Amino acid sequence: MSCLPSAIKLSIVSVATSAMLLLSGCASTSSSTEQNQNLSDLNYDLNNIVSDNSCTASFQCKVLEVGARACGGPSKYVVYSTLNTSQEHAEEVAQKITQQQKAQNKALGLTDCSPVLEVQTLCINQQCQAFDIK
Repeated sequence: MSCLPSAIKLSIVSVATSAMLLLSGCASTSSSTEQNQNLSDLNYDLNNIVSDNSCTASFQCKVLEVGARACGGPSKYVVYSTLNTSQEHAEEVAQKITQQQKAQNKALGLTDCSPVLEVQTLCINQQCQAFDIK
């Protein structure tokens, strides 16, 4: 390579650098896609876990903070009933979703600061139902 003119040497170096940047970009895209898929799976799992909202009293109705917005706070609230749902299992999956979203926000530099209204829940007509706190 010492016999090559400096313009060709520079060209070879810039091609090699460009190739490395392109390949590293592909790796992060793949990782991001895997995170989104895993996050999608976790949300699907959580929805299945909390799908039975039947209740006999309001004390059985719970609200989970799920996910993480870039500016703080949860990305959503999920209502469920402890009558037929394991509280520990629901909280565990919600925590995994929150951790994934925090990592995603940091990795992608997301800045979603849209407000998410907090909810409370009551047992109405034997179903846990949410209502916004205003």
